[in-house]
Amino acid sequence: MSKKTLAADGYRYTSVRIRIAILIVSIVLVITVLATVTGIYFSNREISRTVSQDLILVGKLASDMISSSMETIIQDATYVSGMMDRAYASGGMDALQKTLTSEIGPGPSFISLAVVFPGGAIVSAEKIGCAYAKPSAADAPLYLSNAPANGVKIAEAGKVESGQYVIRCYKSISNGAVFIATLRGEYFSQLISKSNYGVYNAGKIFLVDGGRTMIANTGQELLQFPHISQSGDGNDLAAIVTKALNDKDNQSVMARYQDENGTENICAYTPIAHDAERWVLFLTVPVSETPVGRMDYIFIISGLIFLVCGSIASVFISRIQARPYTELNRRNEELVRLRERAENVSRATANFLANMSHEMRTPMNAIIGMTTIGRSSQTIEKKNYAFGKIIDASRHLLGVINDVLDMSKIQANKLELSPVDFNFENMLQKVVNVINFRVDERRQRFYVSIDSRIPRMLNGDDQRLAQVITNLLSNAVKFTPEEGTIQLKAELLPEENGAGHGDICRLRISVMDSGIGITDEQKRRLFQSFEQAEADTSRKYGGTGLGLAISKRIVELMGGEIWVESGAGHGATFIFTAALRHGAGEIGRLLDEHVDWNNICIFAVDDEPMVLEFFQSVSANLGISCTVAGSGEEAAGLLSRLNNYDVYFIDWKLPGMNGGELVRIIQANKPHKSIVVIFSAIDWSIIEDEARAAGVDKFLPKPLFPSNIVDILSECIGVKQQVEQAKEEVVYDDYSGRTILIAEDIEVNREILLALLEPTKISVECAENGVRALDMFQKTPGKYDMIFMDVQMPEMDGYESTRRIRALDIQRAREITIIAMTANVFREDIEQCLAAGMNGHIGKPIDFDKLLATLKTYLGKS
Repeated sequence: MSKKTLAADGYRYTSVRIRIAILIVSIVLVITVLATVTGIYFSNREISRTVSQDLILVGKLASDMISSSMETIIQDATYVSGMMDRAYASGGMDALQKTLTSEIGPGPSFISLAVVFPGGAIVSAEKIGCAYAKPSAADAPLYLSNAPANGVKIAEAGKVESGQYVIRCYKSISNGAVFIATLRGEYFSQLISKSNYGVYNAGKIFLVDGGRTMIANTGQELLQFPHISQSGDGNDLAAIVTKALNDKDNQSVMARYQDENGTENICAYTPIAHDAERWVLFLTVPVSETPVGRMDYIFIISGLIFLVCGSIASVFISRIQARPYTELNRRNEELVRLRERAENVSRATANFLANMSHEMRTPMNAIIGMTTIGRSSQTIEKKNYAFGKIIDASRHLLGVINDVLDMSKIQANKLELSPVDFNFENMLQKVVNVINFRVDERRQRFYVSIDSRIPRMLNGDDQRLAQVITNLLSNAVKFTPEEGTIQLKAELLPEENGAGHGDICRLRISVMDSGIGITDEQKRRLFQSFEQAEADTSRKYGGTGLGLAISKRIVELMGGEIWVESGAGHGATFIFTAALRHGAGEIGRLLDEHVDWNNICIFAVDDEPMVLEFFQSVSANLGISCTVAGSGEEAAGLLSRLNNYDVYFIDWKLPGMNGGELVRIIQANKPHKSIVVIFSAIDWSIIEDEARAAGVDKFLPKPLFPSNIVDILSECIGVKQQVEQAKEEVVYDDYSGRTILIAEDIEVNREILLALLEPTKISVECAENGVRALDMFQKTPGKYDMIFMDVQMPEMDGYESTRRIRALDIQRAREITIIAMTANVFREDIEQCLAAGMNGHIGKPIDFDKLLATLKTYLGKS
């Protein structure tokens, strides 16, 4: 099954649960919608019918009440008009006025009684405070011309000069006069309100006369009777009023409309049965306030609750139903991940093997080629050149092999540290010496900054620490372009003062470069085994891809961490921390205490500010005076005024006036014997002749270390002790008369050992396998002072040969020193050698200093 197919299956199985959930939710949704819509539809039908019946019933009752009230008004008006007619016929105006006044008092309804005569004369009587109700002379013609001969006519509601509405009923009497009785405008509103006819909570009852005036309204102020205008929209109240007034049918009618706020209302209207102009009684209520609206809400809320419950249930059901598919999907995803991991490992392994082949073949080609050149060379110089290249290639090949061995230890979880006391600055100097020639080849600027607070002596695995720093510096040199900048910075972090940590010294070491930089994607796999930033990195820049992975493991064993800060094209800074202990070695004074250093002055010249800061910092720590200059011209100017310095430190490669020219000026004008020291990244052998001719006394390689300055000052200011004694040629011990046995199956290795041991004058005999070594010792056990035993040999290996020697029934077999000499350098290999009866171990390739130290240790005891 392909990776693409597995991914597609994974997607399909992942969506099973979602599909089941969506299916169930869809079914629940459809059922919910159908049930809700159906329930709302049928409930609306039934409840609307009930509401309509309620409204029609209330409207009928209210209409009957109004009709009855209007009949009473008409009867009262007819009765009073008859009295007015009789009073006028029998007594004239005086009797008419008296009758009007007497009748207006007790009457509960009329607020004004009046008689209008054809000439325009008006005789009237009003209740107290109702003078506004008296008909005006302007109104007289209207009543005289429209008054019915028989019966009483109720006029449309009208607004009088006082701004109040009134309702008038009028009737013709004798002599052409017209009797007019006036009612308050709010008469019918009060009548409806007192009747307590309820139309739900927000319902209204209002009465509209033939003039489209709302003469009664339980929902507004009693005297605010608006005139309802005509409307072309058939969906508002005005249109319904128009239809009701024009409807000749006297039956109650149901309708719906939207008010000015957009609220839908149910409306029922009933015509008022009387002989006057057509009046219509309306009953309205918002749909939301009726059982119809409430039932809609109930159905919607019920549907939502059902939908939510169904959705929740679908989640659980889908989980149960999809569980087999989910488990299958999980297993398929795991298979995809395992396959991708296997493919990545296979790809990384293939790349690693290709890189290793390249890394090993390159120095091997150099070794074979230079060996051929050396053999055929006729001059010592050409032979030495070939041997030098062979040494360089061999060291490179050894570094590759060491990386592989270290990685094997890491994979087997057997990489361990061997802590010793060491000088931190000396360790850094060794690292810089290894890397410096490559920096010089690429003409890069290399700076070293060491925190003065770091103790001189530390306790830890200095070789592993040096390995990490070397790896980081090698990468910096490799990925930084020519004339780029590299800086090594060592800092002391605050000490941990907790219990048991008082002697812990935490270091932070940074390697900064101005190289190609690293992207975020590359950072994620940078510290993985067999990985580099890009697949073609090893082809372009070289390397096994193991250095950073090994460094990470070493740093973790030292209780620290390692990380990188970088961006593509902006250089990189590799940083790691390590927890070491304070060393137990004695820390003496840096400078000879017999010299008065307060009177010592030095002069430093370099065009790089960091170097000048270094001299000033070192001088301040030593307590001596220091003057600095940033160029040859500046230095010459300062020296023309004052030139009495004890030691001059001059950079050989200065812009403008170079170091050689400045040295000549110094030598020509210095008043007393001073020392001139040149420092440079250029190899001393290249500039030695020119520098000596200019008057240079000493040379220091870049980058500079504080101990370099101390050594020069101690040597040059008349101090007897010589710092360079440790660098003199090796003095070999004389082992004349001593004999050792070397068991080694490879001839070239035997030749190398014989050549290395020749200066010691020791006698060496060789055995090509374990059987031969056992036989030689058994025949002449007293002849040999020591045995060097290879482990892997034909016929009989070193372990078995050692065991058999120890098992011999002679005293010398139990006493003789046997040292393993093998390429098997893991801790378990060393333990196996000791378990077989050997006394010690020397790894291959042979460290000559360790070989000499082993001879001195064991042969010195004899």
